[in-house]
Amino acid sequence: MTYGGVARAAGLPGSARLTVRALRTSSELPWHRVVASGGRIALGGEDGAEQRLRLEIEGVAFRGGRVRMDLHEWHVRTPPRLRAERTGGRRRSLRRSTGGAGTVRGRTG
Repeated sequence: MTYGGVARAAGLPGSARLTVRALRTSSELPWHRVVASGGRIALGGEDGAEQRLRLEIEGVAFRGGRVRMDLHEWHVRTPPRLRAERTGGRRRSLRRSTGGAGTVRGRTG
């Protein structure tokens, strides 16, 4: 998952830097599983080498210096309640539109 993906899942789109800050301050989070856009390891030096090693141990495939996101990216499924909150409570209706007097378009009843 990318830093931006974590931020979107938390309901904070555009706040990837907050993800970085949270990962830096917590020893409990799996920091090595979060990469930059396109699967790039953003850490430099020994930290970046450690991140790659940890991912390789977990079986993550790389192409060059990037994680194969097509194989390993994790997408968060947002519960419907949270989706509604993020859109200001607007929900798309799944009912078919009616054509007056209780008829469904194309039918009479």
